[in-house]
Amino acid sequence: MTTGLATASVRARPSAFAGTFAALVFCATVVTASVAIAVSASGLPTSPEQQTVYEMGLVFSLVTVYMSIFVIGQVMALAVSQRGRESALLRAVGAGPWQIRRMVATEALWTALLALPVGYGLGALVALGWFAALEGNGMTPDGMALHIGLGPLFAALGVLVVSSQLGGIIASFRASRTRPAAALSTTRVPGGERAGRVRGVAALVFVAGAVAVTVATAAQPAEDAGDTIPIVLLAYLIAAGLAGPWIGRLATLLAAPVLRAAGGVAGELAVAGSRARARRLSAAITPMAMVTAFALAKFVSLAGSSEVDAVEIFGTLLYAGFAGLVAANTLVMLTLERLREFSLLRTIGAEKRQITRVVLAESGITALAGVGTGTVIGCAVMAPVGTKVGTPLSGLPVWAWAATLGAGALLVWAASAAPLGRMFRVRPIDGVTRRSA
Repeated sequence: MTTGLATASVRARPSAFAGTFAALVFCATVVTASVAIAVSASGLPTSPEQQTVYEMGLVFSLVTVYMSIFVIGQVMALAVSQRGRESALLRAVGAGPWQIRRMVATEALWTALLALPVGYGLGALVALGWFAALEGNGMTPDGMALHIGLGPLFAALGVLVVSSQLGGIIASFRASRTRPAAALSTTRVPGGERAGRVRGVAALVFVAGAVAVTVATAAQPAEDAGDTIPIVLLAYLIAAGLAGPWIGRLATLLAAPVLRAAGGVAGELAVAGSRARARRLSAAITPMAMVTAFALAKFVSLAGSSEVDAVEIFGTLLYAGFAGLVAANTLVMLTLERLREFSLLRTIGAEKRQITRVVLAESGITALAGVGTGTVIGCAVMAPVGTKVGTPLSGLPVWAWAATLGAGALLVWAASAAPLGRMFRVRPIDGVTRRSA
């Protein structure tokens, strides 16, 4: 029964399933590569090179686990909320809340198991490239060989199962408690629900905790502070994820005058749409903030280094790539769910280029919210810690700021507009009756 409900749910929203699957694949890829490096160095005799490589792989593995649980929870919450109407229909015909929760848990488990072999294979390729970069720069300990065996496989399996189930539990709790009549309302805007007080209080608690950890990190020796920075960033990012709906409204408020003046009707529609979907927008804010914050922190560290090694470069690419792919994946999911809305606009005369302009204008708000939040987080962490681990934040080159902010904005615009071609191929009359492309 539960498996049948999960199968029907996936068929109703294939794009939501594909988005969750892609996020889990990215997660397994990074976990496999990081654990493979750590395991390959763990059995060698102790030496400075062995300690460097082992600790690098271990730190990357731990941070990746934290990132994976957090990010997968966000993606799962988005995927389940996109199927709120389907869950409400099941509730209306007699399904209990526990059945909805079991359905989501079953779907999450099977998605994780399907993503495991794909992510493991890609992770093995990443580990090979990582090891080759280390070896080419003379940073591997004597006798070290890359071993990609059962250790990374079981590590990836554990992270995927735990992160997907935790994400599923959190996501399904709200879906199972929503009244069917409210979820089935034809006037209901997806993502238009107001965030609760508990979420707001939790965001403030995490902000306070992140500030306290930042102060403690600034008091540590330089080598310890550098290892703690990723954890401090994650504390701020959790707070940003919880505060996402309010961040989205603030970004909409700030961007509204410019969009209305320069964008005309498209700008007005973008402002109205972003304000109505502030809660949904938080799913895109967090991964974009993660990309920006990690990039700024790493640029500060690299700017003050006398020599830049392969470890730092590959680590930066690994974190930024993981967060960037998840961000792009989330933005694609958010656009695909609006097939019915865009089809309705086309039936009343809106042209494809007009809809594209609306999406690009909304992307500007998303970029302001996500990249702006990441910039604030990066500055909050690196302003007190930057001098200790690399260079003062004020000493960061202009090109580094331009690269970080420009790349983030381009990622948002490209990922948000990418599905439009596929959506425009659907006849407007057919799109009105479908839930996603």
